[in-house]
Amino acid sequence: MSTGSEIARTAADVVLLRPSLNGLLVLLDLSHAAMHRVYLNFAWSFVYNLFAILLAAGAFVHARIAPQYAGLGEIVSVLPVILVALQLRFFTRRYANGLE
Repeated sequence: MSTGSEIARTAADVVLLRPSLNGLLVLLDLSHAAMHRVYLNFAWSFVYNLFAILLAAGAFVHARIAPQYAGLGEIVSVLPVILVALQLRFFTRRYANGLE
């Protein structure tokens, strides 16, 4: 049997380990950065796939690609999305008013 605090830790989405509430500010900044990246990824995917659909439909008469390169085009679509998402690993909070 676990103690009540261990059960609460496993059920919680966020656990503050320090007595100050600065962790909540970091959490809010991190969620803001994550949503910014979601919007950026959505915009990139929308623009790229719109262009790719028009290219595949033959809207550009003089621009044609061989079918075997279509898979390579999908990598070009997905790779920037993954790289932008991985930037969250290097997230650091910018402190307002020099407080830490």
